[in-house]
Amino acid sequence: MSSCLRVGLTRCRVAVLASIACFGAHTQPLSYRALAGSESRPVVRIDSNLVLVPVTVTDQRGAVINNLSRADFLLSEERQPQEIVSFSHETAPISIGIIVDLSGSMANKIDKVQAAVESVVANLEEDDEAFVITFADRPRLQLPFTVDPAAILGALAHSETAGSTSLFDGVALAVRHMREARNQRKTFFVISDGGDNHSRVTERQLRSMLDETDIQIQAIGIHDHPMSMNPSIEEQHGPWILEDLAKLTGGQHHMVQDARELPQLAGEISLALHDRYLLGYKPAPSGPSGSFRRIDVKLVRQKEARRLYVYARRGYRMP
Repeated sequence: MSSCLRVGLTRCRVAVLASIACFGAHTQPLSYRALAGSESRPVVRIDSNLVLVPVTVTDQRGAVINNLSRADFLLSEERQPQEIVSFSHETAPISIGIIVDLSGSMANKIDKVQAAVESVVANLEEDDEAFVITFADRPRLQLPFTVDPAAILGALAHSETAGSTSLFDGVALAVRHMREARNQRKTFFVISDGGDNHSRVTERQLRSMLDETDIQIQAIGIHDHPMSMNPSIEEQHGPWILEDLAKLTGGQHHMVQDARELPQLAGEISLALHDRYLLGYKPAPSGPSGSFRRIDVKLVRQKEARRLYVYARRGYRMP
């Protein structure tokens, strides 16, 4: 009988610095820069000796790269190269949690936040579903899972900003609600200026929760605090918190200096949410039961010189 294992990911940011005329031609060595992060889809253990690794590849503008083949990927487990025995490229419906910061520091940004959510909703497909959570002094489930775009937009229609920032509590509430998702692909879309000063859940506790899920976090951080305004410690730490949560789950942290950029950026991100590659391999050697096995996914080559980013979960735990 097959068994499924959902785990936590690592994101690898890959700088592709060489070019080739076509796939299969002689290639020059490429340089890679790894980041301690994660990816979008879960690693799913199908049976006792097959692991499936979902992978997303984008360019530096966030556009999905969907013309790669099995030969373009290198996969290793615990630094041991693995043979990719199965490969597919597919689109899949998503269950998305829209998580919006309504603390006092977001007062001058809420109109653009609502426009960003409109961009996300415009790119939802027929089998997608979404829920809405807001947070300030405490998190609130504004709308449970729905397939109704009008309901999603209505959940934020009369939003007011005030109070402190309970970012960790908001994401933790979203993790719990995501258990009701009907789709395998699960994503959080977090819009915040970062920082946390009012959560009961600690960052360590939240990281532990996320590490046991197959949820990807796409974060848009609105970091528009001029140094002359003496931003608070929470605001200064905001970019690092959002970056860490995104990397942990294999997502991306998009830093925005101007809230007017939000709608276009949100639309570009949401367009890429459905697309993925699925790499399958049989671990050799396999690890002992209960051990965490680290995975690394890189690109071998690409048709032209450009910077690409590869997102894949950081590993899985042996059953």
